[in-house]
Amino acid sequence: MTLSLASSTSTESLPETWVERLFQRMLLDYGKKFSDQWGGADTNTLIAHWSRELAGYTGAELKRGLDALSTRDWPPTLPEFKKLCRRPLDATAAYYEAVAGVQARAGGEYGKWSHPAIYWAAMPLSFELREQTYSQLKQRWEAALTEQMDKGEWPEIPQAMVALPAPGKTKTSREEASRRLRELNASTVVKDSAGRDARGWARKLLEREAAGETLLPIQSRFARQALDMKAEVPA
Repeated sequence: MTLSLASSTSTESLPETWVERLFQRMLLDYGKKFSDQWGGADTNTLIAHWSRELAGYTGAELKRGLDALSTRDWPPTLPEFKKLCRRPLDATAAYYEAVAGVQARAGGEYGKWSHPAIYWAAMPLSFELREQTYSQLKQRWEAALTEQMDKGEWPEIPQAMVALPAPGKTKTSREEASRRLRELNASTVVKDSAGRDARGWARKLLEREAAGETLLPIQSRFARQALDMKAEVPA
């Protein structure tokens, strides 16, 4: 039997007719097991409860839950069915997806996002995802991802926006960046109290940019400010 479901809204209850179809499918699959499980409940109350609790679930998610019934010997409870519809995300795999997605966004691309929660968890950590390893960011990343997944519904992922320079300003070309870096490397190096190059981090960032890597705007801005290249900072 094919169950045809469209996408539901994120704020309204699932149409009760959808829940009736879900129950019909489970009754056909499980027979007496299903009727015994819910035999003591008022049918209208039960349908209304599932309808409220499944608010925001899309047709694709419900189909995923229905397809998973073939692996179960007993009909699922509501919490179990929710888990069948929305499988838990692997935090490590989601982290690497977020890293690639943040890099794509920095270049003006949409990025590949298997779940909107990954995008919304990644955005506040964009800088850290570019600069830190998974072991360094693991605890914060898992907390951010868990917080997003607990929401159960997410805004649409926006299209990437490419930052445009202010009128009269242009972004520094790779050739110009390379030239300025040669000049800076030839200039006096500012040392800190331990005798280290206090601006070495900025030089390394701009070396990466000169090599063709796309930096986040905030990285480029801070690096150029540290090396007194303010006049060339894009807006």
